[in-house]
Order: sequence, then structure tokens, then C-alpha cells
Amino acid sequence: MLTYDDLVMGLEDAWVAAGLHEHAFVESVIPSTHDRTCKIELFPEHDEPLTSDSMPPYLELNFIWSALHQLIAEGRELPIEPLDLTWTYTVTVLREQERSDLELVRMFQRAVHTAFQRYYPSEAIEMEPIAVEVRRIYMPGAQRLQLDHLQLVSSTVSDIFEQWTERDLTTLRGVLRHELQLASAIINNLTDAFSPRGRGGYKAVDAA
Repeated sequence: MLTYDDLVMGLEDAWVAAGLHEHAFVESVIPSTHDRTCKIELFPEHDEPLTSDSMPPYLELNFIWSALHQLIAEGRELPIEPLDLTWTYTVTVLREQERSDLELVRMFQRAVHTAFQRYYPSEAIEMEPIAVEVRRIYMPGAQRLQLDHLQLVSSTVSDIFEQWTERDLTTLRGVLRHELQLASAIINNLTDAFSPRGRGGYKAVDAA
């Protein structure tokens, strides 16, 4: 049976192996529903300190361990409850950017699709372009609205139980490693597209 600790330790091993490290690891429990929520922010190697001018592409990984998941882990004979991992990728684009929203979204989509071609080549053939949200962040305290930077944000969801067919912990660790290797490839591709010098903020490059 899969326990919460098995999943968290497997994820940690996987993101370390993929060359990522956590900036935030937040766990919370909702007593009324017995849900346990985990949020992890994963970054590549980057310059310090992190500001909007030096923010590399990063991943926020979330999942909810429900009361039903806990009962199953304790040996109750219950139908398997989907265990969804939410993967949210964020790219910071400085206000000096010269490209349109559409161009930036297409750059993001190409970076993600290229990573999928490497790790899931058959699925990538029929893969629809991912949805990318463009967020505008304005300068605080300005007398008139003044754009500070943009954020490009995209989320996907994967059900661990859908991929973990063998139901043993060794196979689980393999599944998680594959997922985090894909995540690392996506972050690296986004960095190449938007932060070719390894720092946050869009730098114009011919290859983009």
C-alpha cells in the first residue's frame, strides 16, 4: 500500500535526481475533511537573490492526500481514489520584452512540446498545444498603472495511480523519476527560451 510518506520521499528522491531543489515545502491539514495538502516549489540552479529581475522558470507541484487515501493506506478495502499531482510552470518576463503575448505563449508551448517529444514521443504526436495564462504584474505604489513584469503560467494534472500499474514501491520511484525528469526538461527548455543567460527575465535571442 502507498503511504503519504512513501509518496513524499519518492518525490524528493526524484527531484534531486532530476537536478532540481525545493525553495518551499509546505504541508497543511484540513481537520474538517482530514485532507492533507502538500505544495512544493522546485527550482533549477540559479543566481541569488531571487527577484523579479532574476527569477528563473520554476515548477510548483501540488497534491491532496485525502481521508480516503489514508484509509486505503491503512489497509481498508476501498475503491482506488485518483491521486492527482498538479504541475504548474511559471516563467517571469521582464517589462522590457519586445514580443507580443501570442509570441511568448508560442515560445512557452514549443518548450513544453519539445520536452514531451523526448519523454513521451507517441503522445506528443497528437498533443494539443497547452493552455498558457499571461498575467500582468504592475509596479506597486505608482501614480498610474505601470507594468513591472509578465508571468506566463501553465498547469497540467497527472494521476499517479494511472501510471503506477505494478503497485510496488520500486516501480513507483521509477514513475516519479520519469515525471520529474520530464519536469526538469520542461524547465530547462523554458530557461533556454526565456532566460538564455541562466537568469530570470526575457533576453532577446535569435533562436527563440
